[in-house]
Amino acid sequence: MRLAPFVRVLLTVRTGVDPYATLGVSRDADQSRIHAAYREAVRRTHPDAGGSSAAFEDVQEAYELLRDPGRRAAWDRASPAPRVRSSAPRPAPADPRAAGRPMEDLLAESQRLEDEARRLAGMASRYSGAEEPGDSIGEVLRDAGTQLRDAADEGARELRRFIRKRL
Repeated sequence: MRLAPFVRVLLTVRTGVDPYATLGVSRDADQSRIHAAYREAVRRTHPDAGGSSAAFEDVQEAYELLRDPGRRAAWDRASPAPRVRSSAPRPAPADPRAAGRPMEDLLAESQRLEDEARRLAGMASRYSGAEEPGDSIGEVLRDAGTQLRDAADEGARELRRFIRKRL
């Protein structure tokens, strides 16, 4: 059953889904900006691209509402303009200790973590010139390869000795 455009607008208003927020555009966005935001949102939310079907349907409905000037005007009349609070509280940082640290400290910590990951992967350090010997995955694999070759050589010697005794 197809609903009349005004009924769909009212249902959207009642569910609280803001088409402007869904597409990530402002209320004064022109049609070209709305269309560009729609294309971007479709690429991001399409189920074949890893998005959810519910989010994809929300994007479709938002675009259908905003691309039709009559439905858009009905939406703008029926929904109050969003209120912007100037004293909105800032979200707390994920790591409370990071709130007071200068940016240089955060950058140094990020570089240290990247160097650690590279070291564990057997790669050369990108930021610090020093590498801890014998601790990287590459070193461990080379050592394991050497031990395996030694064990294979010892097994071959043992097999030759066994064959000589039998012949």
